[in-house]
Amino acid sequence: MKCGLRGLFLDFDGTIAETERIGQRVAYNRAFAELRLDWFWDEALYGELLAVAGGKERLRFYLERHRPELLDDADTSALIAEIHRAKIRHFAEIAPAIPLRPGLLRLVREANAAGVMVAIATTASKPGVEALLSQDLHLPAMINLIAANEAVERKKPEPDIYVWALARLGLEAADCVAIEDSNVGLRAALAAQLQTIVTVSDYTAREDFAGATAVLSNLGEPNAPALSLHGARPEAGIVDLAFLEEILNAAGRQAGV
Repeated sequence: MKCGLRGLFLDFDGTIAETERIGQRVAYNRAFAELRLDWFWDEALYGELLAVAGGKERLRFYLERHRPELLDDADTSALIAEIHRAKIRHFAEIAPAIPLRPGLLRLVREANAAGVMVAIATTASKPGVEALLSQDLHLPAMINLIAANEAVERKKPEPDIYVWALARLGLEAADCVAIEDSNVGLRAALAAQLQTIVTVSDYTAREDFAGATAVLSNLGEPNAPALSLHGARPEAGIVDLAFLEEILNAAGRQAGV
């Protein structure tokens, strides 16, 4: 299949898999226990903390809101870094057992067969991304680039991770589509001038997705089509390359290209 689409950008947490509630949150709690901290992030608290992207940034946000007395400690930054290292290790142990979201592997295979570059653009750390991808023997080889937390200083909703990935792959935003699951990620992708599809996840279903080209329950499978929640509707509830091409063509017509 000849395809005008040149790049597909995937967020990680909540987009590739439902990693937040049963993965990242659990890994943080294991890290707290390992370091003998009397902290515990339940599901509701973790939902609040997701307003901040990036692990170290999220830890500092937690301290500001719930443990402000520790911010006076000269070793706060060292403590955050130690927790984050432990969390990354624990998440890498958990990640291979977290299933991919519906339609994800199907779409990546289709893109790979058509010569469309596939990149992951995330504020998560690269070892955890690689650990989750390892659950499928062929998936890692179909990903052209993992643009992760370590690549840029400013995290989503700033567009830096997308700008960095586009430059690294030699792609133009007008030839690519991003898939995100959150308002924070959507804002980052839109700021990078990417047409963006949102597939809502456990924590994000009620967020504001103004500006998204389409808002869907997931990417859809032939026997389990996605629900269309807002915007463009994929045929038969399946997000495929033809649907992504339609999105780019419509954007081009609107821009007068």
